[in-house]
Order: sequence, then C-alpha cells, then structure tokens
Amino acid sequence: MWDTHLHLDLLGDGAVAQLEVARDVGVTALVGIGVDPRRPARIAVPAGLTVGYAVGLHPQELPALSDDDVDVAMRALDVRVREPDIVAVGECGLDGRKGIGDDDTALARQRRVFAAHLDVAAREGLPVVLHGVRRDAAMLEVLDAHTAVCGPLVGCVWHGYSGSKDTARAAVARGVIISIGFMALEPRARRLREAIPSLPDDGFVLETDAPPLAPARLAEVAAAVAALRGQSVEHVKDMSSKTAARLFSRHPAAR
Repeated sequence: MWDTHLHLDLLGDGAVAQLEVARDVGVTALVGIGVDPRRPARIAVPAGLTVGYAVGLHPQELPALSDDDVDVAMRALDVRVREPDIVAVGECGLDGRKGIGDDDTALARQRRVFAAHLDVAAREGLPVVLHGVRRDAAMLEVLDAHTAVCGPLVGCVWHGYSGSKDTARAAVARGVIISIGFMALEPRARRLREAIPSLPDDGFVLETDAPPLAPARLAEVAAAVAALRGQSVEHVKDMSSKTAARLFSRHPAAR
C-alpha cells in the first residue's frame, strides 16, 4: 500500500517508530513531500519501506518570502529536480486561505510560481503534486493554460482533495488523479464523501499527509474509502497502489 503524500521531515524524533508501525499495517511505499527546495526533506526509513521524494515550493510559504527568496528557491528546484530520488514536482498550486492567497496580488504571485513548477515538470518529464485550497477553478485554469501550450503533463495528482463531485469529475477529465487522505475519516466532509464513490477505480490514490495523521492510519483511510465505494478494502488498496506506481513511475517501488 502506498502513502503518496507525507512530510517525513516533520515526523520528528519518533519518525522511525511511526514508520515501522505503518509498515506493519501494510504500508510499503512512501512519497515524501517537501515545501521548499532549499530544505531537503529526506530521512532514513526502516527496512521494508521504499521512498521517493517530491520537491517544490508550497504556496503557503510564499507570504514570508521576498521575490529574491522565491527566485533562489526556484533555482534550487531546477537543480534538485534532477536528483535520482526525486519522483515528482511539488507540492505546488494555489491556496486562497486568509493571509496566504486571499487577495488578487497574492493570487497572481501564486499563479506565476505554480506555472513555473509546471514548466519544470514538463521539462523533466515528472508528475506534479497539486495543493489546492479555495482556488479550485483558478488552479484548473492554470493547468489548462499550460496544457494548451505544452501538452499534457506526464501525471498530476491533487493531494488532500476535499472538493465536490463535479470538481473531481472535471479534474479527472483532465487526467488528474485524486488523492484521498484524512478528510475521508471526517463525517462532516460531505462533499468529499459524495465525490469518492464517483471516482473511477484508476482515478484515486491514498495519503495521510502525516503529520498530524500518523502514517499507520493509512489503513483507516483505505477502509473509509472502501466503505464509501462499496468495495473491499483489498480492492481499494490494490487499485490505489497500482495507480500510484503508474503515477510515480520513477519511484523504486514502481520498478
């Protein structure tokens, strides 16, 4: 079973113990996500787990960065994306939360940085890990604009999806994989719980976004998705892992 999105460097001193528990409940492959290319997010993982990394500049980092800082980070991305254990670009995208991207100036800046990530991914033939919060339509617009000029990306995954069935359908029509995480465990996440049964078998992957959700709780996410889809847990684990291996084709577990 693949955990396609977790922040390994944020697990702290208990990282190895947490990952051992995850391995013991069936997690076999990890995609470690970075939020700033200037700060490598690698850690040593226990035997029985394989790991690949995504590198990108998270939109929530932008408010604290000057334009010069962003330029340095993006130059670092250009270098790091060629490292052998990098399997994706991101997470990157648009975030409309207060203080992050709730005004036109901040949104325009996010769009420029996001578009630059898409250019890097297209150049390197890597999939993109999307972060989208309260800017669903705008994020799809940026993807469409890039596709119109450069053609489709080799892969794209919308991490931590919590939107509507209609938006999920629009994303899947564009070739975007929906990544389902801890919100599937939240009974109040009505829109997501309506969207999950509508996804094709090859249209979703699983994640924890750890922390705060412990990596071992990926098994709970899989069970929740299976219940919502009326499928067996083993089927959900199998299909999501096959989709993850196809999406992150440079990952050691996909070879």
